[in-house]
Amino acid sequence: MIIGRRTSQGVPSRCWCGRGIVIFYSRTDENPYRRFYRCEIGAQRKKENHLFKWVDEALLDGIRRVEAQQDRIADLIEDLKENLTKTVEEEVKKQKKTLELCCLGSILWLLGMANRQE
Repeated sequence: MIIGRRTSQGVPSRCWCGRGIVIFYSRTDENPYRRFYRCEIGAQRKKENHLFKWVDEALLDGIRRVEAQQDRIADLIEDLKENLTKTVEEEVKKQKKTLELCCLGSILWLLGMANRQE
């Protein structure tokens, strides 16, 4: 009697007991030749609560995790683009103001020089 199996996300590498994982093929009528991960001990002691996971489900879990991670990365990239655009726009405005002040100062200086020569 199996009381309950512990589950893992994605492709498992070890059982909760620390033992390695082995891939087996199902010989049942319900899942003929379907591959599954099984703890080395659990393969011998099927009634104990050791790791068991279908390979196809583990791979789908892994794909879903990668997709979720890609979505988070895409969001971060979009935020970075927005922040960079905003920073560049602010810096351009600052530089324009500085340039305008420099031009204004130069014009005033030239006017002052022209008034001295008269």
